[in-house]
Amino acid sequence: MGNIGSVLINDKTRRYEGQDYEKVMLSTNLTLNHVMLGNYDLARIEMKKTYEREKLIESFREKEYDKLQEEAKTQNVAVDVKQMKEYPMAELDTPEVNSLKNGFQNAFAHYLAGYFFEVTGESSLAEPGYRNALKLAPNSRIVQAGLKDVGRRRPGPKEADVLFVIESGFAPSWKSITIPIPIPRSSGFMITPLSFPLIKSENKGFVPSTVSVAGKQLPVETLTNIDTMARRQLKDQMPGILLRTVIRAVVKSVAQDQAYKGGLALGVLVNIGTVVTEQADERSWRTLPERISVARATLPQGSQMIEFQTGSGSYKKEVVIGSRFTIIPIRIASGAVYVGQPSVLGSGLSDVGASGKQAPKKPAKKTNL
Repeated sequence: MGNIGSVLINDKTRRYEGQDYEKVMLSTNLTLNHVMLGNYDLARIEMKKTYEREKLIESFREKEYDKLQEEAKTQNVAVDVKQMKEYPMAELDTPEVNSLKNGFQNAFAHYLAGYFFEVTGESSLAEPGYRNALKLAPNSRIVQAGLKDVGRRRPGPKEADVLFVIESGFAPSWKSITIPIPIPRSSGFMITPLSFPLIKSENKGFVPSTVSVAGKQLPVETLTNIDTMARRQLKDQMPGILLRTVIRAVVKSVAQDQAYKGGLALGVLVNIGTVVTEQADERSWRTLPERISVARATLPQGSQMIEFQTGSGSYKKEVVIGSRFTIIPIRIASGAVYVGQPSVLGSGLSDVGASGKQAPKKPAKKTNL
């Protein structure tokens, strides 16, 4: 019913299953949460789901666009994105957007998988994770170092392999913009106002250049820019959105013509309803971060003072670095800083051998990060 409504009313009638990058980020967040709680088997499942989601999204989008093209031929509709002269296409055609492979795969998800498998002694599984991350972020020194040194990092007895995960800002919003487009009708072409989605960057985040800890300045690199991913997704899907919107306009125009045959009042009423219901889909997951950045180093275990810039000044906090490896989540948003409890998996993974199998232990105590 939602798909039918998208043709008759607008795209908001479709069941909202999330933007493509949001679907992958769902698995990414679940992976990180499971790792932080010591649920390693569940983390492995989500890592596999991440890869599977990416393949499904790629296949689905290709089939969806082919189906729309067939429907456009049936309706005798020929459209081109160049017709949208008033649409700010330049915002979707930047070097940053064009450099992305697509709008749903993110390098952080694959780097996290590589990091997890490496510290659990499964180098053969860690290498593909780093390679996939490198394909998505080929200029990242942290990813390059991860692939180069995979299997060779061996923290000392009193050291830990520490990964800082820094999330900043909020994901961009989706807005609706109305543009007049020439639509073919029985009497010829008619200029019809149609609505299309537009990406608006709001609450952009600050990313510190370094994290200072234990006398070291750790460089911070952004692996995932969700604002750019959203723009790349919209750019890739714009031909399909345009086709679906124009097909909807043709269907509505037929309804208007029939309504006017039933009388002027009915025709005007249907015309008003057509204009009012013409809106682009603005739904999105706004609490996602705008950027996900990482820093990594081998550090001494125990209490350590970390320091980094936040855009409104320097921030300091003491954290406890666990055993063989520790993940420290940091959230910078709207001038506030939240440093989560370092991963409780530090003690759990001290019992993980080269095989990657975990020794039995008590369930991890859940904490709000």
